[in-house]
Amino acid sequence: MSRLAPFWTSPPGNALRALTVIALVPRLVAVLFSPGYFAHDDHFLIIEAAASWVAGFDYNNWLPWNQGESPTPTGHSFFYVGLHYLLFSALKIVGITEPKTVMLVVRLLHALWSLVVVRVGYRIALRLGDARSAWQTGLFLALFCFMPFLAVRNLVEVACIPFLMLGAWRLVRSDAPSWMDALVAGVWIGMAMNVRFQVIFFAAGPGLAFLMQRKWPQAITYGLGVALPLAIIQGGLDFFLWERPFAELTQYVMYNLANTTTYGVLPWYNYLLLLAGLFIPPLSLAVLFGFFRRPKPLLLWLSVFLFLAIHSYFPNKQERFMLPIVALFFVLGYAAWEQWRARSQWWQGRTTLWNGTLAFVWALNLVLLPVLCTTYSKRSRVEALSALRDLGPVTGLIIEDTFEGEAPMPPLFYLGQWNMTVLPWTEPTADLDSALVAKSDRPRPNTILFFGEEDLEARKQRIEAVMGPVELIGKAEPGFMDRLVHWLNPVNRNETIVIGRVPTR
Repeated sequence: MSRLAPFWTSPPGNALRALTVIALVPRLVAVLFSPGYFAHDDHFLIIEAAASWVAGFDYNNWLPWNQGESPTPTGHSFFYVGLHYLLFSALKIVGITEPKTVMLVVRLLHALWSLVVVRVGYRIALRLGDARSAWQTGLFLALFCFMPFLAVRNLVEVACIPFLMLGAWRLVRSDAPSWMDALVAGVWIGMAMNVRFQVIFFAAGPGLAFLMQRKWPQAITYGLGVALPLAIIQGGLDFFLWERPFAELTQYVMYNLANTTTYGVLPWYNYLLLLAGLFIPPLSLAVLFGFFRRPKPLLLWLSVFLFLAIHSYFPNKQERFMLPIVALFFVLGYAAWEQWRARSQWWQGRTTLWNGTLAFVWALNLVLLPVLCTTYSKRSRVEALSALRDLGPVTGLIIEDTFEGEAPMPPLFYLGQWNMTVLPWTEPTADLDSALVAKSDRPRPNTILFFGEEDLEARKQRIEAVMGPVELIGKAEPGFMDRLVHWLNPVNRNETIVIGRVPTR
């Protein structure tokens, strides 16, 4: 670390530029070498929806004019997916339509957007502590092994983070934030809510803190700031689509209240365990200790605490739900820890122990960083559909997954075809012929995706009994990380996809 000392002793502008370059390098690696998608939501709720709109189709049937006589909002914000629609439309105009090239552009833009987190995180840390701890904070935000990988994904939980960080910085850049600071901070946080509705729990923090401090002008202007982008963007979009404001937001709240346990129930301390492991122990334990030891600055601490507490109380817990506050939680926790450690006589006599801790954390982190930056997540699904794009016209797909009985959704974006039959077949005794007859208003499927190679010959014969001879024309293998995650937890899918073709009748 001593070789990096000139950066934290130099003017903040120089340190900021250095951190930006350091953060950019692994993110550019992820742009180039980490294609695919992370989970269902970051692809099917964003990329598939936006790309299908550009093609004149509505993949998820979100738009009211495609829902028949009684259209109903689905509870999704159209802001972030709408930005992708505009981007894809612009790329189409200039002739960039090949899916992998389009996604390269998407990852690059997200990588650049994520630099805001590093730059603003450094500024907040410098405001809360000294130059040395701020530099270390910036380095961690730049190089934490999971951050470049997540930065180039299309998760709303990640895309909203820069907005939150900008709002947080505006709240603490001076000792006494003015009503204008509160207004601008509210606008930034309101923009984050347009991306991810659940940011409302974070947004409540500064308003409550201003009220506790009896700063009435700031409380009022902050509330107005949050409401302004919500009214203009969310309200405007919903009014255009549904002829009433906040239709999607209302439906989102109703859906979550009605499905509190639908997607699994985990204990209240689940997110604490997540944070205790995410930043690599024992550093993560120091950050946890620092965050809960010092509730300062209240404007930010209360926001993060409310977000964490309400999500911990809610039965349905998914790890990605915590991502919006991860960066700010680290900044606050690490700054508080470093200030406490600097005053602790016990730690002052054991600097070698702490330096050894940091050396261990950095060593493990730098081993994991290149692995995650080059992870091709959901590789087999992307490659299978990409291969079909090059193999000729597809009249329809049968998703054959009778071995595990789940039939994952195929990412049609990489195929470039939307208006066709996609028929999941998960039960070997089910009547496939009747299912095909029910879809007879569309061309008969000519392509089968066999998920997994287990009992492949028997599965192929069952298809052939209904559809005639099947020719196996390709195979898509899972990536290294998909195999590793499956090995760690077999619940995660790790499928080889075998592509079959039948003559079109």
